[in-house]
Amino acid sequence: MSVVPGATGRSGPEGTLLALTRSQIPALNVVMSTAREPDAGKIADLAAVAAEEAGRDGFPWSIRLRGGPDDAITRRAGEYGLTGKSEQPFMVMPLKDASVRAREGEQVRVRALGGHEYNAFAEVLAAGFGAPPVIISSLYTPAVLDAQGINAYVAEADGVAVAAGLGVVVEDHLGVINVATTPQHRRKGHARVMVEKILADGRTAGAHTAYLHATDEAVGLFESFGFRTAETWTSLIGA
Repeated sequence: MSVVPGATGRSGPEGTLLALTRSQIPALNVVMSTAREPDAGKIADLAAVAAEEAGRDGFPWSIRLRGGPDDAITRRAGEYGLTGKSEQPFMVMPLKDASVRAREGEQVRVRALGGHEYNAFAEVLAAGFGAPPVIISSLYTPAVLDAQGINAYVAEADGVAVAAGLGVVVEDHLGVINVATTPQHRRKGHARVMVEKILADGRTAGAHTAYLHATDEAVGLFESFGFRTAETWTSLIGA
């Protein structure tokens, strides 16, 4: 969090966490619990802080849980207007089991980006997610993209940027994050080439396990690499 301008964070007891980037993406301003049975009281304490700061600074926020919310958490989230709910598969894979094949003559080139290319990265990722580039560039700043363990990538086909994504290595774990393809270039295998590069570089960096949160549409792609759904996480968001 220290490399994201204006970001704040706070660790609570029993796997609770408050992380606020102050971006306009609710998932990046979050009260989180990694406990299998989240404690409603501890969630409520951090939710009060998030709601106060969000109200003052004008950004959306969310509550993210490992598993589903109980009635008490659902009621507290509702008090803050977080009445929407979405679920995401959490997928994991030993990197030694990754199905990655060599691609001779591949027309898509994936390259790593330095922090000085953060605007170019933001343009591609924003197009893939349908978001304003300024939201992405305010989060993925030059300092973030140059931070140890963080690798940003862009895929190019015939010199045109078609996809972007990140690999984040912490100790021996690789997070595959924010892989997105621009709308006009989807369903052409570009995301697959991107993921192959992220996995290969993560393995080279010494990671033994890869993990990610997938959309329902992307589950099949990641299963083809060897990822398996370990559990489902739930986000409570504004409706």
